[in-house]
Amino acid sequence: MIRLLACTAMVLLFSALVLLAVDRNIYRTSGWVRDSKYAAVTGWTCTGAAGLILAGLLIYM
Repeated sequence: MIRLLACTAMVLLFSALVLLAVDRNIYRTSGWVRDSKYAAVTGWTCTGAAGLILAGLLIYM
């Protein structure tokens, strides 16, 4: 179970990195302001969820 949560956290961090680094810039250069904001919010939400999972794993161990 711990390995599953750790892998889930890593996948969430990777998804957040892609959303914040790639998708947000693509939407911003295309002029899609609303979609850029949604990508940023979703990226930071994934980062927060991964942080909570990792904090929970550190407390558990």
